[in-house]
Amino acid sequence: MPLLFCIVASGTVTNFFPTVVNTLGYPPIISLLLTAPPYVLAVIVTYLNATHADKTGERYFHVILPMTVAIIAYIIAATTTHIAPRYLSMMLMVPSVYSAFVVSLAWISNTLPRPPAKRATALALINAVSNCSSIYASYLYPNSAAPHYTTAMVVNCITAFLAVVIATVLRMVLVRLNKKLERGEWVEGAINGRDGEVNTFRFKV
Repeated sequence: MPLLFCIVASGTVTNFFPTVVNTLGYPPIISLLLTAPPYVLAVIVTYLNATHADKTGERYFHVILPMTVAIIAYIIAATTTHIAPRYLSMMLMVPSVYSAFVVSLAWISNTLPRPPAKRATALALINAVSNCSSIYASYLYPNSAAPHYTTAMVVNCITAFLAVVIATVLRMVLVRLNKKLERGEWVEGAINGRDGEVNTFRFKV
């Protein structure tokens, strides 16, 4: 739950993306057109990141690498007024957050393999709580904060960094649980093998 919450919290900029893009100083129609390319790129990057994560079975780096890119993007947006680097940062914000979100949601689902009812309930609760960040996000983008929206970008940076930390802790825990499964020990919530059978289940890391 904390992992997904931090990722969603770091992506609150998407709720006000047209407003942020408008700070580039272009006319309204041009500004609205400029909001499209980051989302087109987000579709491509999210698909490639999720597909690669699925093929390799790896989750951790497919989450932290996009979030690291997001941190860099927020720093650029908060520290420069030049159009080119600011728009570059906007091109990086959206794809990085969305691609990390998709993989992290799948990763969380992988860590709750059974019972199915528990997984379904947990995923619904996690989704609900993680989107609570939208409640306070509306106060981070007042017109007076334009064009840098420094407070918002700092909050986004912090939550993105926390997401990286939480993902690292989660990976360490899952690696430890996988070692227990390799030794044939019982792990609550995992698909444990029966006595005398080889257990091939492992948590995705």
